Amino acid sequence: MAAIRGAGVGTYFLNGCRGGLIAGLSLATAVFAVTPALTTVTPTGGQRGTSVEVTLRGDRLADLQDMFFYQEGITLQRVVEATDKHVKAVFTIAPDCPLGEHLLRVRTAGGISPLRLFFVGPFAAIDEKEPNNTRERAQPVPLNTTVQGAMAGEDVDTFVVEAKAGQRLSVEIEGARLGRTMFDPHLAIQDETGRVVAASDDAPLLGHDGFVSVVVPAAGRYFVQVHDMAYAGSGHLYRLHVGDFSRPAIALPPGGQAGTKLEARFIGDPTGDVVQAVKLPGAPHPKFGYTPEGAGATTSPNWFRASAFPNADLTATGPTAATAPAVGTAVPFAFNGVLAQKGEPAFFRFNAKQGQHLEFQVFARRLGSPLDSVLTVLNPKGVSLGSNDDASGNPDSSLRVKIVETGVHAVKVADQLGRGSPLYVYRVEITEVSPAITLSIPDTARYDNETRKSIVVPRGNRFAVLMNLNRDVCNSELQLAFEGLPDGMSAASDRVPGSLSAVPVVFEAAADAPIAGRLLTPVATAVDTATAPNLTSRFRHTVDWVRIQNDTVYTRSEVNRIAAAVVEELPFRIRVVEPRVPLAQGGEMSLRLVAERADGFAEPITVKMLWNPPGVTSPPDLVIPKGETTVEYKLNANAKAEARTSKIALIASASVKGGLAHVSTQLAALEVAPAFLFGKIALTKVERGQRVKLVCALEQKVAFEGPAIARLVGLPNGTTAEPVEITKDSTVAVFDVVTTEKSPLGNHKGVFCSVVVKQNDEPITHVIATGSVLRIDPPRGKPVAVAEPVKP
Repeated sequence: MAAIRGAGVGTYFLNGCRGGLIAGLSLATAVFAVTPALTTVTPTGGQRGTSVEVTLRGDRLADLQDMFFYQEGITLQRVVEATDKHVKAVFTIAPDCPLGEHLLRVRTAGGISPLRLFFVGPFAAIDEKEPNNTRERAQPVPLNTTVQGAMAGEDVDTFVVEAKAGQRLSVEIEGARLGRTMFDPHLAIQDETGRVVAASDDAPLLGHDGFVSVVVPAAGRYFVQVHDMAYAGSGHLYRLHVGDFSRPAIALPPGGQAGTKLEARFIGDPTGDVVQAVKLPGAPHPKFGYTPEGAGATTSPNWFRASAFPNADLTATGPTAATAPAVGTAVPFAFNGVLAQKGEPAFFRFNAKQGQHLEFQVFARRLGSPLDSVLTVLNPKGVSLGSNDDASGNPDSSLRVKIVETGVHAVKVADQLGRGSPLYVYRVEITEVSPAITLSIPDTARYDNETRKSIVVPRGNRFAVLMNLNRDVCNSELQLAFEGLPDGMSAASDRVPGSLSAVPVVFEAAADAPIAGRLLTPVATAVDTATAPNLTSRFRHTVDWVRIQNDTVYTRSEVNRIAAAVVEELPFRIRVVEPRVPLAQGGEMSLRLVAERADGFAEPITVKMLWNPPGVTSPPDLVIPKGETTVEYKLNANAKAEARTSKIALIASASVKGGLAHVSTQLAALEVAPAFLFGKIALTKVERGQRVKLVCALEQKVAFEGPAIARLVGLPNGTTAEPVEITKDSTVAVFDVVTTEKSPLGNHKGVFCSVVVKQNDEPITHVIATGSVLRIDPPRGKPVAVAEPVKP
């Protein structure tokens, strides 16, 4: 590895050694860390219990080392072939691998790719074969098969299956869920006469994908047709499951206490409901997928919630608040029910105590129910305490209520359009409002959910992210920890006061850290646990695969861990020379940044602040020119900037191997302090070509040692004023302003005073008396030429 050079910092090496030279190694033979690009995974899915060869396409993939899978069940068995543009690899899918969506990333020696999707099904796959646009050209498909297809514009793909009388025939499609294009698939089953036996567009369980499941009335051939709902678009990929499998639409109850077993009734299959015991995960889980076991098992999961509290000891409801049965279970608890009849809301009652601050949440659409809930809470007298239709970001209801009197309260659940059926299952969770933190890494650009969202730390270097903390009834001082850091990697962040909801985090890798990666979990805790009892935190990263008109999310996925890896060295580092003086309120400061370059690496380096403390501003970015090693980066503080010491970091990026590589500075302390002095300048007038004494009245606030230099800034062209010296005892700064014949006439409003106080041999720059006016008048006795008005 070539040596790293830095201005005034000696000679360093990326492996952390200092001293002896490895000068003969050229950049052409060095391996540098650059994030890989992963665009597609083909095929888009595989069969559980098998091994499948996949092709990963993108860029900078040749040094693939491993893959991150966010669920258990899939492993990278081996790499068959690897080039920069594509990799052929073999995935091993366990027999008990969860069905449905899996999220993955590629990890190379140089970085971590964006998230991509891969689906797991129960059946062997075959490829769709054209032409199959008509019933006469329908492609024969054995039952219990997955068809991997592609659809062009105005295409209709047709398949034919043989079924027996009384046999169940089910079809499910993964199309929109693949997250590739704006694809709204439509399914239909036709008999040999062309009569439509069943059809589906969207399904609440599957979003914009659909399923159909029927018991066929007679033996014979049945045709399955797939097309885009609007016969639009091109390049639509899909996975079509065709067989005699079970396809329940919803389960009741749709959740329970973590670590327990539920007796769940799976509803909606044409052969009848099925009751099975569902073992819930040992820890709370917002959306746990389960597929019924046994013959004819389904192709994708039904959804359950695992909560920290039990289900209610009651499942019945009443038609009115007065007649509704009461739940005996104390808050917190969950009530599970179903709106089985159209137009009939459901009521249940529970005991609440004065002073309780309760949260009511409906889980219906999020778990696959068609219910569009409306939730109302009533006091013991039947008076509404609040009602809600849609919560932020989803069609399920959410409501918070402060209980003002002890007694039996009622909850009403209804459908927005008065609909109902045995599928309209819901779950209402009633809990005491408690402090919670949702952690996330902000997007670096609009519609970019991935850039700098993984932790990629080159050996002997640093990388930083801004961690957002979305606070919910929590104003406590917080601290962050990161569970599962790769070996040789550390994380540093400042404590987060209750007034802030963001903090920079700097990750650093030792020079000899193993090149490896893990999925880690960030956790926020209160510095003083007594200020935030029962505080919970979670990490959330969402990826919007497809957006449509009006910026609406069409398909989205979410993960709750961060991919982190130690990667190969980079040919540059960056550090900030930590200031030894504060940034004054209403003042400015120049941070000195030092780039340390490997021999032969001269690319421009772009730097920018990762986060500004409250009241501090900085340039959007700044470039260290080609071959240069230092730059001055200016910060400004407004007069009301919060006076405190914060930790800051800057991100640096440069082009390496055709990609953009990122590193960061160390976590540096920046103090914002009260201004030492303020100033005011009265309107000052002067004739052009004359001199005038401009007086800046000073209001001293904090005593300072030694003299300070005051300068007038913003004087018009042809006008000058020499700096003056002031001390902590000065009450005015008097400037001798000299105008010339070239000084422009009129009011000049951009004049202000810059005062530099020295401390620890470094400047503290104050900007005072802003908005002052210097007026330059024409000389007396000399008329001013006025232009003649233009005649029409």
